[in-house]
Amino acid sequence: MITAAILSAVLSAGGCRYFWISADGLETEASVEALMAAAAAAGANGVIVQVAGRGEAWYRSDELPMARVTADFDPLALVLSEAARYGMEVHAWVNAFLTWSAPFEPGDRRHVWHAHPEWFMEDSSGRSTRSYSREECEAAGIVGATLSPAVPAVRERLARICCEIPARYDVDGIHLDYIRYPGAGFGFEAAARDRFFLETGADPPWLPSARRFAGSTASSGEWRDYRADLVTESVRCVRAALRSSRPGVMLSAAVMADPRTALEDYGCDWAAWLDEGLVDFVCPMAYTTSRTRAAELARLGAAAGGDRAVHGIAVFNQTLADALPGAGEALSAGAGGVCVYSLNTFDPAQSEMLSGFWGSGSPVHPPDAAILHRLAGWRP
Repeated sequence: MITAAILSAVLSAGGCRYFWISADGLETEASVEALMAAAAAAGANGVIVQVAGRGEAWYRSDELPMARVTADFDPLALVLSEAARYGMEVHAWVNAFLTWSAPFEPGDRRHVWHAHPEWFMEDSSGRSTRSYSREECEAAGIVGATLSPAVPAVRERLARICCEIPARYDVDGIHLDYIRYPGAGFGFEAAARDRFFLETGADPPWLPSARRFAGSTASSGEWRDYRADLVTESVRCVRAALRSSRPGVMLSAAVMADPRTALEDYGCDWAAWLDEGLVDFVCPMAYTTSRTRAAELARLGAAAGGDRAVHGIAVFNQTLADALPGAGEALSAGAGGVCVYSLNTFDPAQSEMLSGFWGSGSPVHPPDAAILHRLAGWRP
């Protein structure tokens, strides 16, 4: 039987020293090899590599059209080969709902953009995120065209993608990004509103065209929880599929760093995901350049996630020296490691500074809560 002392020892050992690698670093063999060498020089023990980005695959896939690589090049396979040389974990990064962000349409007609325009999220006026220009996306504070978690087929598709990768590649985990709404002003597509109406008898209360039934009204809290439930259902769908087909594969997520804002504005109830054991760890994205806010976010993330929070810092908008105090605050507060966004923008000249900051050792992850539950009642 697993004792509290054993669990305590497991959970306190090691630390995650990760880099995110965005897909633009996967275009050639030379770029992959250079990035992996840079990660090793900086002392990383794992990478989170974007292999399902704008609805395209950077691996051999039957679910997604292939990204812009030559036919004989498999980026994920090379990342895994390089990671094995350096003793690193590899987590496959999958964009969950965000599906397209380029100023032009996808060229491949199999892309979900073309195949299922009805699956995309809409704003409160009923306009699809698929129709937003780059300028309009920037003005609205969103990244691009986003699928709706209210559509069952979207959740099922996500689960298939997340299971296809470990079925074909020996990855350590699946990492969900954009597993959230792009903001409070989105998520009003018919699939979402109709289901909410069936559950509450009302539309979201502030919509000019809101329907009412038998005098029922819906509160903003009901709508907030409903949106969060749809996102959580998506995570739960992926987790269930992985436990069924690849139970040893970890599941993690990149999340907004403030858990309250994550829930209120983005429907991303990541603290509840950790409590339910839906994810093994989260990476709160504390990308602020304010040292005061960075320290605050570090404490909030560690308080909500403990050692299941791998604190995310950014080097694309500030120097490593400016980002490290927030990381140190997170580790002091009990976070389980640090993840740097991104390796693509990391200055190799700062390798010694980073390796000196985060030390050495192997990452140790808390066991899957569902497996823990079963083991805790096991008797030899």
